[in-house]
Amino acid sequence: MTNALKTWADMPRPIVCLAPMDGITDTAYRRLVRQFSPRVVLFSEFTSADGVLRSENVRRRLEFAPEEQPFFVQLFGNNPETFREAALMLEQQGVAGVDVNMGCPAKKIVHSQHGSGLMKDVNQACRIVETIAEACRIEVSVKTRLGWNNAERLIPFASSLADAGASLITIHGRTYDQQFAGQADWEPIYRLKRHLSVPVLGNGDVRNHEDGLRRMGNLDGFMIGRAAIGNPWVFLPPDGEGGQSPTLAERARVMELHYNLMREHKAERHALIEFRKHMAGYLRGFDLAKTARRTLLEVTCETVLLERLAALAEGIIETPQGRVIPIGPSRLLALAG
Repeated sequence: MTNALKTWADMPRPIVCLAPMDGITDTAYRRLVRQFSPRVVLFSEFTSADGVLRSENVRRRLEFAPEEQPFFVQLFGNNPETFREAALMLEQQGVAGVDVNMGCPAKKIVHSQHGSGLMKDVNQACRIVETIAEACRIEVSVKTRLGWNNAERLIPFASSLADAGASLITIHGRTYDQQFAGQADWEPIYRLKRHLSVPVLGNGDVRNHEDGLRRMGNLDGFMIGRAAIGNPWVFLPPDGEGGQSPTLAERARVMELHYNLMREHKAERHALIEFRKHMAGYLRGFDLAKTARRTLLEVTCETVLLERLAALAEGIIETPQGRVIPIGPSRLLALAG
């Protein structure tokens, strides 16, 4: 971590994190979130351990700026030696730690015994953690789920990971079978914390900073995932500067800043495509929001995007047909998640 914060145990509570999300938590968005909150812990995108070793494109995707620290890289895979080599490489690059994904429910990931698949092989899961912990001086954490189809094995599974060297464990409050359906259940996570000395974070359905604090209970902190897409305001406490009800003009300015940060690392075409993933989050909760999203999603030229964002900041939607639609009071409602 930083010179002052060497371990997860040193982190001030509550520990608040931007959850790792593929195609979302790139360096542009991490740097944007950092401007909103100096305390948020930032995670990389979901990244293949094998890709770190074999692909220059993957390694380039993990580049980070000094202000992103403490910065953690989340890796998936199932080969302990691959994890060891990737972690050593990342340690040399100065990351604060490595987070092992044992919770992704995507079928193609699980069929390869990656992600949630590791919940069914405790020995292999522990070997991965132990191998990294023995080889590196950086922190090793794990993000997993309640279990395969219930939470009966959560405490012994997580305890084994902690014994193997995991210095922090994050639990998503759903099982593998649930995927992302239904509501996250945090009760088993509270019970787990009573059995572990290492920090435990909760994840799942956290709508914003205030909601995370409400859910924390006896935990050490929480991660915000899907609610943070196109919505860096979720990391502000209710009385934070800007609050959680930014004006339309404020949202348009942040969108422009976000896009420009993307362009520092991505070509125009790639940046335009990637930026679309955040638009629904930025543009909701006001009159004609659907029209505004559709207008921006159709953009294929950077100049046009920036022009339409500038118009949006003035409360105007410019359509591809050249129509100018006034939105009215340019006030957005607080997001519900």
